[in-house]
Amino acid sequence: MIDRTAPLESPSYDPGSMSASSLSSMKVVLYRRPWFLITVAVIVVLAVSIISDLPHPITKAEDATAQNASMKQINTDIGPCVFAVKEAFSFYQQDVSGKLSSSNLAQVPSLLVGDQTACSFTSGSIYDLTNNIQVLDTKAGKNIDHMLSVVVLWSTSDALAAIEDIQYLFNHPGDKKKLQNLSREEGLLTKDRTLALNYVARAEKILGINLKQPIMPVLARLSGT
Repeated sequence: MIDRTAPLESPSYDPGSMSASSLSSMKVVLYRRPWFLITVAVIVVLAVSIISDLPHPITKAEDATAQNASMKQINTDIGPCVFAVKEAFSFYQQDVSGKLSSSNLAQVPSLLVGDQTACSFTSGSIYDLTNNIQVLDTKAGKNIDHMLSVVVLWSTSDALAAIEDIQYLFNHPGDKKKLQNLSREEGLLTKDRTLALNYVARAEKILGINLKQPIMPVLARLSGT
């Protein structure tokens, strides 16, 4: 006689007893779950990001290429200021030598204002020079980065101050105090140019390769300074 009061026993879960087709169906269902796909995608992105951020060796040729690219951008950005300081010096020298015609002399004040702007932080080129140049951070690159700091000083301090002194001297010829200031700025222009070239030379020594040179000019001493 069958005891109908005895509880029914549920078969225990045994993956080994399941057919291969049943297990495959479960795996397919799992892989199709949105959360699973998103998780895998995030893991892949993170792995790629970590691998790409790992330091990797760089050859001297690659380093030199990167530093020359920075030098090219630096020269492009200081170009307007270089032209401006050369123009201002030329105006001053022609004036004290009596070589400026009255018509040319009348144009000088406005031209000097433009020269002043070219070497100031209001200039787009100077803004780019101080904000948008990223030098590759290698041993050689550290010297180029130091050179960049000197170039900014040469432009926005030395050259700008010299142009402002020349502006004043056009309105107050022979002013002794301004001539002394101008003489000091001439010395700083020369000193900082030499310092910038030295930093480039150090980078070249590290790389064993010649690099582009800064276009900072040698400025002739002005009369009266």
